[in-house]
Amino acid sequence: MSYRISKVKAAPINVLRAAKHFSESYSCNNQAHAESLRCEYIKLKQNYCGFPLTNDLSFDTEIVSTVVLKLKKGKTADIDGLTAEHLLYCHPSLFVILSKLFRLIDGL
Repeated sequence: MSYRISKVKAAPINVLRAAKHFSESYSCNNQAHAESLRCEYIKLKQNYCGFPLTNDLSFDTEIVSTVVLKLKKGKTADIDGLTAEHLLYCHPSLFVILSKLFRLIDGL
């Protein structure tokens, strides 16, 4: 008995077209409103009087992965269709990327 493995060629990805698609899909509808919300956030963050946000309390990969691993399975997806299972079964490098993203957001 012999098996034949067929070779499937993947379609080439047009990187510029993909970048254009995602930049248009996830861009704000109103740049002036987005900027006003950003300014409001920065203003409110300066007078924040809750739990102190210090530099020694930051989003590191361990914290992000711990929180993600504690997510409950089988819950409803969010507005974009993302579920806990997407994060639980993703590549571990996502935790590094998310921690960097959260540190960027925290740095505003």
